[in-house]
Amino acid sequence: MGSLIVFSGLPGTGKSTLAEAIGCTFRIPVFCKDRLEAVLWRSGITREMNSGWAGYELLTTVAESQLRLGQSAILDSVASAERIRRRWRELAAQHGATFRAVECICPDEVIHRARLNGRQRGIPGWYELDWAEVERVRVNYEAWQAERLVVDTARGVNEVMTVVMNYLGL
Repeated sequence: MGSLIVFSGLPGTGKSTLAEAIGCTFRIPVFCKDRLEAVLWRSGITREMNSGWAGYELLTTVAESQLRLGQSAILDSVASAERIRRRWRELAAQHGATFRAVECICPDEVIHRARLNGRQRGIPGWYELDWAEVERVRVNYEAWQAERLVVDTARGVNEVMTVVMNYLGL
């Protein structure tokens, strides 16, 4: 039986760093919405054509493929809408998989801004987000309606890794 693990939160809160650390440590594939959406952009499918939702559809599809095989998957995404989170919970249940969500927060605005200013993820066709984008996403970020672990990533990856691993049962 696999697990569906979701790392969510505002841009720049450390969700990708944590997702990749867990994925590498436990050999679980990590699927990043930004990378998938960048492929859509490079293919001519723009934001105006709803590339954001298409990116979520792609994440759901790759997760379903893993779960169908009895394998685990990690999804790395803002996941700002409760409807997509609900869909992922239902997908995990449909495949008898464990669902775990980790919401990353960074309440220290100085650290959060510094992360955004210094990051270079190297995603072809993608842009590096700025603070204005974080504020735009924050306005539309819906509160979680299900159990999840909330981690303050201002404490650093090493400090929160143990807490995350314990929550995930890894």
